[in-house]
Amino acid sequence: MSGEGFVRRKAMLALAGFLTVGAMLLVGSLFGSVGLDRFRHAPTCSPSQVFTSAYCRIAVDATVTAVTRKEIVVDVDGRRVTAEMNFHGPLPGTAAGAPVRVTIYQGVPVHIEGGGLNHDTPGAPADRVGELRVAALLFLIGGPVLIGVGALRHADRRAGTR
Repeated sequence: MSGEGFVRRKAMLALAGFLTVGAMLLVGSLFGSVGLDRFRHAPTCSPSQVFTSAYCRIAVDATVTAVTRKEIVVDVDGRRVTAEMNFHGPLPGTAAGAPVRVTIYQGVPVHIEGGGLNHDTPGAPADRVGELRVAALLFLIGGPVLIGVGALRHADRRAGTR
C-alpha cells in the first residue's frame, strides 16, 4: 500500500466521520425542536389531568420541602412531588419553605422557579436546540475545511520533496 493511498484513505475516513457526526447532531436538533415545540403548544391541564401522563402542561404554586444535590421535593396542595435535579455549585440554603412555581408537563415536573431557584429538570424538553445546530454546522463545515487544509499541506510537502 502506497503512502499516498493510505493518507487519502485516512482523510476520507475522517471526512466521513465529521459528516456523520454533523448529520447526527442536526437530526438530534430537529427532534429536540419538535419536543420543545410540542411542549410550548401543549394545552393547559384540567385539575384532574395535572398528575397524569395526559398531553398537557400547567404551572402550579408549591412550597419547597427539601433540596438535595440530586432532587427537590415540593408540596403541591398537600401532594408531595419529587423532581430529579442536578445542582452544581452551592445548594440554595434558603429554598426549604420557599414558595415556588412548578411547571408540570405530562404529569412530570419540568421547571421550578422561585425561592432562589430557576431550574429545568431532566424531564424538561430539550432547550438547547440552537447549540446542537451550531455544533452540527461546525462538524459539517469545519470538518471538511480541516480535511481540505490538511490535504493541501500534504500536497505542498509532497511537491517540495520532488
